[in-house]
Amino acid sequence: LLLAAQALYVVAVTPRLPPPDNSGHDFEEDGLVVDFSGEYESDTESEIDEETFNLVLLGDSPVEGIGNDTHCTAMGGKTALAFSEVLRRPVRYWSYGKSGLTAEGIEMEMSPLLRRAAIKYRIDAVIVSCGVNNVLQGYSASQFGAEVNDLISSVEECCNAGARARARASIHHHTRIMMLELIDFKFLPFLPWPFSKVCSWRSQELQKQMEQVVEYRQGQNPAIQMAKLPDIKGLLNDTSNHLLDYMTKEEKERLKLSDFYSDDNFHPAGHGTIVLGKILAQRYMSSVRVHQAAK
Repeated sequence: LLLAAQALYVVAVTPRLPPPDNSGHDFEEDGLVVDFSGEYESDTESEIDEETFNLVLLGDSPVEGIGNDTHCTAMGGKTALAFSEVLRRPVRYWSYGKSGLTAEGIEMEMSPLLRRAAIKYRIDAVIVSCGVNNVLQGYSASQFGAEVNDLISSVEECCNAGARARARASIHHHTRIMMLELIDFKFLPFLPWPFSKVCSWRSQELQKQMEQVVEYRQGQNPAIQMAKLPDIKGLLNDTSNHLLDYMTKEEKERLKLSDFYSDDNFHPAGHGTIVLGKILAQRYMSSVRVHQAAK
């Protein structure tokens, strides 16, 4: 009864924040382009540039950009900028996300948009964020694992179909699939105890299942990998962390937990999307170096 009451309380007090304009199904069909100078632009009329790195994000509300005013400041834009900075080349990105989707929902609603992009563009990397809504809806670990496995298969199939349509190589040669770690709900600042404890246990169980699925799928396709989330509270306790190198000493001293979240204390925004983008870009580069060393 207490857990039910706390769940209703959280629903009642959590503000419903909108995503940026042109989100989800309405995201620019030809993506948005960012380069490491920090300039953003809609790029629907330019010719396809083989030097541009093409990045697709699939997921739920963080990918949709809930709590951010523009895609530039949301998870998609900051991740694309971080990739551009480490690659030293322009990045074209698509943020295909919708609030409330489970892993199966992402496969059903967002994967077709990935397929559309892959038919026209070579997709270099796909980042998948899923699982929060599976936790909130009480899915078992086995149910979630099956959905994640099907979602990975769908991503592979969409990119392969696009490669065949463009008469290019298979996904196994150039497209990396990064599964973003499911957040442990104990790190979310707005959840009351013991509701946070129950959600934390659920999220940990589902995360273990996702890791098992990814490990299994890596045996078939080494380009599939996990990307761990940053420890935000750890960053606050150790501001010397390289992830915060873009900040001045004075800015670090004023840093607080809410600076990483939107006004609902749930979705990443501000420094949260910046750090998340840097983590993903670094994970990508690490996997590339491992692949090159293995050749």
